[in-house]
Amino acid sequence: MTYTSELIKNGEKEKIWSKYCGYLDLSMEEFMHIQERLLVEQFETLKDCNLGKHFFGNRPPKNVEDFRKNVPLTTYSDYVEFLMDQKEDDLPEANYRWARTSGKSGEYPCKWVPYTDRMYEKLGEVVLTTMILASCSEKGDVQVETDDVFLLATAPRPYISSYVSLATDDLLDAKFIPSLAEGAKMEFGARLAAGFSIGMETGIDYFFGIASILAKMGERFESGMTGGKFSLKMLKPKILGRYFKAFMKAKIQKRGILPRDLWNLKGIMAGGTDTEIYKDKVKHYWGKLPLEGVGGTEIGTMCAQAWNYKGMTFLPDINFYEFIPLSEHLKAKEDPSYIPKTLLMNELTLGVYEVVITNLHGGVLLRNRVGDLFEVIAMEDVEIGCRLPQFKFFSRSSDYLGLRGMVRFTEKTIWHALEGSGIKYVDWTARKETVDGKSILHLYLELDETEKSSPTVLKKMIKKSLNKVDSDFGDMEKMMDDDYLSITKLPSGAFNNYIQSQREAGADLAHIKPPHMQPKDKQLEKLMKIG
Repeated sequence: MTYTSELIKNGEKEKIWSKYCGYLDLSMEEFMHIQERLLVEQFETLKDCNLGKHFFGNRPPKNVEDFRKNVPLTTYSDYVEFLMDQKEDDLPEANYRWARTSGKSGEYPCKWVPYTDRMYEKLGEVVLTTMILASCSEKGDVQVETDDVFLLATAPRPYISSYVSLATDDLLDAKFIPSLAEGAKMEFGARLAAGFSIGMETGIDYFFGIASILAKMGERFESGMTGGKFSLKMLKPKILGRYFKAFMKAKIQKRGILPRDLWNLKGIMAGGTDTEIYKDKVKHYWGKLPLEGVGGTEIGTMCAQAWNYKGMTFLPDINFYEFIPLSEHLKAKEDPSYIPKTLLMNELTLGVYEVVITNLHGGVLLRNRVGDLFEVIAMEDVEIGCRLPQFKFFSRSSDYLGLRGMVRFTEKTIWHALEGSGIKYVDWTARKETVDGKSILHLYLELDETEKSSPTVLKKMIKKSLNKVDSDFGDMEKMMDDDYLSITKLPSGAFNNYIQSQREAGADLAHIKPPHMQPKDKQLEKLMKIG
């Protein structure tokens, strides 16, 4: 049994809360002290290796000011020669786990990022932090237990979400359904199906993954399309009892069985753009709001909401953070030679910023522009007693789509508009295109087979919803007296067929689906042809 499991088993709630959620009580001064102390430790870790010498030169930085003045802003392209082949000769001496994510077309096929033992441990610790916050109702409330059951919905190694599951298992002796060993042998859909089947007997306490998956599963339950078939396994008393209770709940409320009737989840932890989009659907189907956090291969998990499900708070000991103001970000986007100015956490005001990260705990990425934009929505959260800035995820910088300098669409904007339109659709992709000398938003949409609205009505519904989400779009069209939206209906089955063809071609997991924003010509042509 691990130390943390012992704390949980012995009911040491005060110690658990302090260790894993105490960062919410930090003052700004305390937050910055942790940041600076860990950053200076990084200088010592990196100064003698070839990678450190490459970025530091002959003299490692002495302090934060020296670091920001003399070490350049970087992107992953600056690390390809050191990391792409997973050779460790140029890195500090350590035990590394290598995590992989998607690459950049034409430059490198994927990104490999090394995780030290301490970075790996932090993955599990942050999961426990979010478990506590997703299941508590007030400060100090710890509902986590040693026999809690996790639905396994993460990718296999070497993707970062797999390491998140493994680190959680190491920290808590967690019970995953199916087990991590069995799940690694299964395709994603089979893994989920197995987890739900096992969960009929064991119950399910926690889920971390993608909110849209839970929403889609809920829709399938509601429509009676779960694909479940009778088997002898269902004759077990626990399964029959669970199903009978769910059946009676649904019958009393005169509706179909929903997941929340079968399972009483303690907490749902979700990441990605879709969390805010699907949060209400997730609560409807599963009985809990998803707690939003932001993480990734290059950044670990660096921020999360608290129990009031409002703004996210950055953790002080995952990365060292700098922030590029939106105005500076846009200047650099227009002129790649321009070096944008950065601010520290204690210099922020309300507004949108691009985050710049430096890995801590022996990581190797320095002043790295990972491409994520966040908005500071409040300077503190009085409700939970947090004195640190509160953030929400704004956009990926590559997904930022502007029209005439008046309207800026993000993936979240368009997704909100589609969900709010009432249109039944399978999936979508959108990009900025030039038609007759003007820039427009072109939306490519695969409709559900039950959606019978005409193209004219569809466009009207989407425009109405877009104007609610971003009134600047409607104002622009009125001012210019012109139409800036085009909609193309994709063939039925376009997205599923695209995914299948990518799998057959051996595509990287991150490239299985086309992007929602700014698809390339080849991706769009493939969608149009293979429906």
